[in-house]
Amino acid sequence: MRWAAQEAKLEGADLKIVSAYTTTTSDYAPGLVIPQDVIDAIRGEVSKYVQDAAKVAEEAAPGITIHGSIAEGDAAHVMIDFSEDAEMVVLGSRGLGGLKGLFLGSVSTSVAAHAKSKVVIVPPEAIIGDGPVVVGVDDSKVSDPAVAEAYRQADLRNAELIAVHTWTPLDADALHGFGLSADEIEQMSEQAVGAVAERMAGYSTDHPDVQVKRVVIPEEPGKAILETAGDTASLIVMGSRGRGGFTGLLLGSRSQKVLHHAKVPVMIVRSQSH
Repeated sequence: MRWAAQEAKLEGADLKIVSAYTTTTSDYAPGLVIPQDVIDAIRGEVSKYVQDAAKVAEEAAPGITIHGSIAEGDAAHVMIDFSEDAEMVVLGSRGLGGLKGLFLGSVSTSVAAHAKSKVVIVPPEAIIGDGPVVVGVDDSKVSDPAVAEAYRQADLRNAELIAVHTWTPLDADALHGFGLSADEIEQMSEQAVGAVAERMAGYSTDHPDVQVKRVVIPEEPGKAILETAGDTASLIVMGSRGRGGFTGLLLGSRSQKVLHHAKVPVMIVRSQSH
């Protein structure tokens, strides 16, 4: 909530706080009708969640315009519906199941994969800091929407932009094992730097004040992005589409890995094919 409020202030946008509730019964009691007074009590409790959240938002970003909304239905479906008219959907990262090591709840996973807008997943205690914006860059058009948004976010924050490109999923030790020398690996990395610079050239023109650092290394992409961001980046920006191109697989394995393990907020930007 704090992150969303601060982001709304940065963007000059209104903040809509949404809480979903459901009154459906399980398959074990298919004919059970829930009394209206119980439904009213549930709605009252959910309304209080929204009011409490609004106080948190107002403290985090005084002066922003806040709207509250409660909706009946499955939380993921409700948020996906709201994303139709939203610039961005912001969710927390911890699942209600509380399984140790399971950082992303099913609602966040589903919304990140299917929302029509940008989605930001915010780990506990994350705030808008002054750290760099980190973006994963492909050597294809797949990453272009994420790169464009990363430039815009870095510009908004007056932050450095770090572009991470991995030209092979194998790390340096593995490449040595295949007979490549350190000089050859360095030469291949330098060639990849040129390709990344070319990919990003147009965006630099639109955002001339953004300082860009390029990290081009042999490494598994998700790992490289997570290590670059650490716990100091203000934001990681990722594209939504996996390179495998499977129809219906809306969130690539790289994006999923970063979402599950990042210590900073992660923004998923819809691919143009959506």
